Amino acid sequence: MYIASLSSSSTCGNAYVVWGDRGRPVLFDCGVPIRRLVACLREFGIEPQDLAGLFITHEHSDHVKAMCLVTPFAQKYRTPVYASRGFWKWYSRYACRLDRDLMRPIAAGEEVVVSKSRVRAFSKPHDASEPLGFVVELEDERAGFATDLGYVTEEVESCLRGIEYLVFESNHDVDMEKRSGRPWPLIQRVIGSLGHLSNDQAAQALSDLVTAETKQVILSHLSTECNTPEIARSVVEKSLKRAGKTVAVQVAPAREIAVYS
Repeated sequence: MYIASLSSSSTCGNAYVVWGDRGRPVLFDCGVPIRRLVACLREFGIEPQDLAGLFITHEHSDHVKAMCLVTPFAQKYRTPVYASRGFWKWYSRYACRLDRDLMRPIAAGEEVVVSKSRVRAFSKPHDASEPLGFVVELEDERAGFATDLGYVTEEVESCLRGIEYLVFESNHDVDMEKRSGRPWPLIQRVIGSLGHLSNDQAAQALSDLVTAETKQVILSHLSTECNTPEIARSVVEKSLKRAGKTVAVQVAPAREIAVYS
């Protein structure tokens, strides 16, 4: 299994692609401009029309930018889009030309097979319309995508514990967030129960989620203003060490491409 982070931050957008030696690639979120998304995919020899499906976590612009156009990415390249009914209700307000046969509602707990990949959705707490996380299984390996969640629920834990690759949010340092000079309502949203995971929250959760089967932790969706890769990695690694867990910890860049396998 190969996982590529094409972009991973609120500022630069979020998009991840998963592929293997067999079957067609699967895209998770598309929060970057179409031109850049296509260029990033081609870095790995993937043409947009090669995608077996696009899975949307929620409607915030840093996750769906390439969908909110008169001719969305998925329409241009005939890519089926899997998202919650809450997302599709929100999306119906846009004057986007997306054929209905490309709209595939998916609910938490539901599993679909696209090409050689098996994808299962789970719910997560975030201030969006029925937001979802996903676990993709391909060639006997699994990767879980859990960003944009205010806290880790029992459902999230049960879906992610012990899987091989964890693409997991470590959004902010709480002290940096509180001292950032941002409007207080925004700070409250970020650190609240429907906002984003702090480094400390991510570290605590990962100390439970990581098992001997876990191959890599990929910290994602870091704030470019209220966090740094060095701080996030240090906090998580120290927590894992205290828990007696040994695993490679990576940090997905805010804008640059990075690939993991």
